[in-house]
Amino acid sequence: MKTKQTAKRQLTVRFMGLFALILLLINLIFVGISIAFVYNYISDRSEHIFETIEKSDPSGQDWSSLVDSYVIQDEEEALKVSLPNGEVHYSEDAAETFEDVAKGRSLPFLEHLVFVDDERYYYEEKELGNTKVALVIDSEAITDIVVNLLIVNLLLNVVGLVVGALLIYWMVGRWSLRLSKMSTELNQLDETQDFLTVPDDPKEMYQVATAFNTLLEKQRQAIQREKQFVSDASHELRTPITAIRGHVNLIQRRSEAHPEVIPQSLSFIDKESKRIDQLSEQLLNLSRAENKTQLEDIDFSTLVSREVEQLQATTEREIVSQIEPGIYFKAAKSELQQIIQNLVGNALKYAPTGEIQISLQKEDTIRLQVADHGIGIADEEKEKIFERLYRVDQSRASEVKGSGIGLSIVKALVEKYEGEIQVDDNQPQGTVFTILFPKK
Repeated sequence: MKTKQTAKRQLTVRFMGLFALILLLINLIFVGISIAFVYNYISDRSEHIFETIEKSDPSGQDWSSLVDSYVIQDEEEALKVSLPNGEVHYSEDAAETFEDVAKGRSLPFLEHLVFVDDERYYYEEKELGNTKVALVIDSEAITDIVVNLLIVNLLLNVVGLVVGALLIYWMVGRWSLRLSKMSTELNQLDETQDFLTVPDDPKEMYQVATAFNTLLEKQRQAIQREKQFVSDASHELRTPITAIRGHVNLIQRRSEAHPEVIPQSLSFIDKESKRIDQLSEQLLNLSRAENKTQLEDIDFSTLVSREVEQLQATTEREIVSQIEPGIYFKAAKSELQQIIQNLVGNALKYAPTGEIQISLQKEDTIRLQVADHGIGIADEEKEKIFERLYRVDQSRASEVKGSGIGLSIVKALVEKYEGEIQVDDNQPQGTVFTILFPKK
């Protein structure tokens, strides 16, 4: 992997870019505040001088002797007083300063600040009675202090950026080591370890590692179920195929000498071929259950009633129904029929006696319930019965017909419609299957 593509480098560059942007904004604010401070400081000094002159009644003063008393020569302040009679008085060495200021240029947003070559002056004039007073204050010294402070601040910013870059690079490096460790563990899964090591922090890494381990466990369980399914399907198909081949061989060997074996063998072959056909059809139904189908608003109440009538006609057992009218559900009609047929068919197979009860109600959810008084299901097997080709021990020991796929189809279809299926014990014995569909 190229260095520029590593998270360590990319995060460092992005953090430093953000850091530099923040420092730039801070420096711009600092410059603005500094300029405002210098300008206000000199402006306050100028205002103080004008107030002092105004309080001393400038129209009646002898300016030739007093003009120097209002300014501070060491601060390079210059004063110019223009009298109504045309006389002009300058403070010491002020005439040359005013000539230079007259040649200077000012900024639109700082009208009193005048730039003359490399020098900076504050210039302001006012009418005090009949006397016109102009003042120039050299602002170079104080602005130099501010500029030097700005330069020092910039140097500190550069140092901060360098130190910050090193610290961020080091800290991000420590953080990325965990990602590198996770990457190494991912490449070594099933070789040296079964799961990722879950770090305590940061929280996001903890969540990612935990979620991945959960996904990994689900994947392994799914693979194991598929392996078991292939094994069970092979077993279920091998048994009738072996029996069919045995009877075919029997006919080939003994049909001429014992023609009476032909009808018996053909009957057996027909029965076993139907069993293979039924198993193949149910496997196809299970595959179709995972595909999208065209949905329509189904009168669920009427559908259940009709299915109960048809199932009742095929059995001598009593099927008792309690169906709330007017319940509609958006689904594929054939898939709802498969759910009802498989649940009732399962109840008829595993409950040799007693009535079958089916109910449909609408409360917070749409509740479809099928109950029987059969052999029941042990608690440890209530989840396993939905696995493909899984059949409880009692059914394996009995002669109950079936492939063990019906309930897998039911669960797949229920989950397709975001429903939930529950298995509970019936009283005094038997099983209750409850399906909860969300109202839509």
